[in-house]
Amino acid sequence: MLEAILSILKIMGWLGVILGILVVVNISTKTIYNVWSSKELFSWKKMLKGIGKALVFYVSAVFICIAFTILPYVNEMITDTFGMILISNEMLETLSSVGVLGTVISAIVIQGKSAIAGILALSKMSTNSEEITWTVEEE
Repeated sequence: MLEAILSILKIMGWLGVILGILVVVNISTKTIYNVWSSKELFSWKKMLKGIGKALVFYVSAVFICIAFTILPYVNEMITDTFGMILISNEMLETLSSVGVLGTVISAIVIQGKSAIAGILALSKMSTNSEEITWTVEEE
């Protein structure tokens, strides 16, 4: 069981690197967009809040993966203790792998989608914007 958890932690470490890159892109693009478009003033508090939310997101993903990894071992302990097989270990190992893979992919997709949205918002922003206002006057 310890080897399986260490293997998952290694995978989640790589996920942490990928998520870290995506979070930096996400936060920096949205900050630049909001400051340049004069929607908001720069705030360290808001930036640290975003970094904190990303950290909570990552830690939650790690714990979910550990929970999925432990499922087959818990089922084996229940079988040894009570002598009843609730779900076969092969099925739980498959479900565990699918759960871990689904968590990793969904975490990357969620952060990646947000980072891409920030990049697209920056690309659509014009640095030299003129607002033309005119009225038609009738004589």
